[in-house]
Amino acid sequence: MVKSTVRFPESVVEDIESLVDDGEFESKSEFYRFSADYVLTEIVDDYDPETIDYEQIRSEVMPQPDRTLGGDPDTDQPPFFDSVSFVRKLTLRGNYSDAEDFIDHQYAASDRHAIILEELYQLYRAEAERTPRPSGRERTHQPAPRDSGSPTRPRDQ
Repeated sequence: MVKSTVRFPESVVEDIESLVDDGEFESKSEFYRFSADYVLTEIVDDYDPETIDYEQIRSEVMPQPDRTLGGDPDTDQPPFFDSVSFVRKLTLRGNYSDAEDFIDHQYAASDRHAIILEELYQLYRAEAERTPRPSGRERTHQPAPRDSGSPTRPRDQ
């Protein structure tokens, strides 16, 4: 292997040493090799990690959140636009706690989709509170207007 010297801020090195002390990594070198491989797999097409036991380390250090409710088996993510539609529907109907519960149970708090849904929820709620919708009892049935140009008459028999 080629040796390379890299300088890090002291706080970064302390955090890495803490991970080694906690047993997350066997050594600082393993952390650095894993980190480089991980970044390269994320940004370089067809990169093959060279760290020994890379997949095992990745699964232990970076577990994927469980997502079963509304999950998309192809992407392992909830269908985001369905979630947007569902949160909108709940919020505009005044079911604020249901919308919040859906977001909280469907997504991890730090998930980018959760953050976007929270923002949309706030917008939808503000809109719903600005322009309340009439309930079923408040709605009045208005007959469709007649076309005044051709009145309806019973046919002569």
